[in-house]
Amino acid sequence: MKNPLLTKLQSYLGNQHFMSLAGNLTVSAMSIISVSLLFRMLPVQEIGVWVLFMSTVGLSDSFRAGFLTTAFIRARSGATPERAAEVTGSAWTIALAITAALGLLNLLGWLVFGGTADAATATLLRWFGVVLVVTLPYFMAACVMQAEMRFDRILYIRLLSQGLFVVGIVAMMVTGTATLDRVVYSYVGASVLTSALVLAFGWADFGSLGRRSSACIRELAHFGKYSVGSYVGTNLLRSSDTFIINYMLGPAPLAVYNLASRFMEIVDIPLRSFVATAMPAMSAAFNQNRLGEVARLLRQHAGMLTWVFVPVILGTILFADIPIYLIGGPKYQNTEAANLLRISIALAILYPIDRFMGITLDVVNQPRLNLVKVFLMLGVNVVGDVVALLLFRNIYGVAVASLPTIIAGFVFGYFQLKKYLPLSLRDILSTGFRETRVLGLRFLSRAAAALKPG
Repeated sequence: MKNPLLTKLQSYLGNQHFMSLAGNLTVSAMSIISVSLLFRMLPVQEIGVWVLFMSTVGLSDSFRAGFLTTAFIRARSGATPERAAEVTGSAWTIALAITAALGLLNLLGWLVFGGTADAATATLLRWFGVVLVVTLPYFMAACVMQAEMRFDRILYIRLLSQGLFVVGIVAMMVTGTATLDRVVYSYVGASVLTSALVLAFGWADFGSLGRRSSACIRELAHFGKYSVGSYVGTNLLRSSDTFIINYMLGPAPLAVYNLASRFMEIVDIPLRSFVATAMPAMSAAFNQNRLGEVARLLRQHAGMLTWVFVPVILGTILFADIPIYLIGGPKYQNTEAANLLRISIALAILYPIDRFMGITLDVVNQPRLNLVKVFLMLGVNVVGDVVALLLFRNIYGVAVASLPTIIAGFVFGYFQLKKYLPLSLRDILSTGFRETRVLGLRFLSRAAAALKPG
């Protein structure tokens, strides 16, 4: 006879929200561990080069992800098996074409600049095309699994790719052989092994390539031409600070700024998880013309996360020095990192509603408006960063410039989305408070029942 407590625990662990959260928690925890080790192993200057390298690779990858992810999940969610195979095969065709095009650009860049490039640029030209190729299969597998709401498999993919990378870093640390080049080798090797395994398991559904159709490719491309701008713009929004700090202040201040931003994973983990589970459900509701359900899901998820973030934000503001020490080590104490973290975490109170308004614009088939929203924020951020650095000549200005950026996107997204859904900030916050209270009481009740003797 099964233990009732064990049965309940298994049902909770199998919940899609839990699996999505676990997947994002895993990749973020592994990312923080790898970054913490790298901050201790490599000189500050080389850390700045690594941050720049990964930001550029991420920007290139965002073009592929932006063109496909939202369009793919939106078209495949709730589809018949025949339609799902057609969408997957068409997405593979687009993904291969984009990867080949970026690889060709990489080759041309190497032929033109490879002989005269500095060390950081040479590393980028050697590897960013390779990284895009070796990560393609597990990128597609993650898209397929998200559309199928198989967040358990996404957890395995992320655990494998990030875990192998961390193992490589630990091996270099133990043997004292760490160099920037070897860190890149480890990253590429982990990606190769992960992609090989997802292809062997069939999770990437590569066999659907033969089921592609010209009509579906055009359909995905039509949506993708807007969503790619949103993805690239969002990535540029994140990385614009990196590029501006690097070229106006240098790699060392960039390392300090990046260290502060790393702890923001504590906000991004639940945000990414809720977005990943909400998007297929919201897309299915919209495809079935249930706009009221779309609005309800927006209010529920955005409102709950806003209230959940309040104690996290207050705690981080009070104890910001602790995570900075844990991640970066003693050499980053008494730098600007802790205060930068306090400024960044305070702005996070607006993130849940802002993020969900953005994805909901995509869900209600208004990717153009989401594109405008993202590039409005990007423009405000770039101008704010440059002006702040010219005036203050330190990285505090970059953090403060994030305030008008988030406000601009928040206001634009809110008033645009009100045209398509019944929406108000009061409803979002009140719904979120009720849901959070019910969830908290349910948790306490079940915990009390589980701990009750007999």
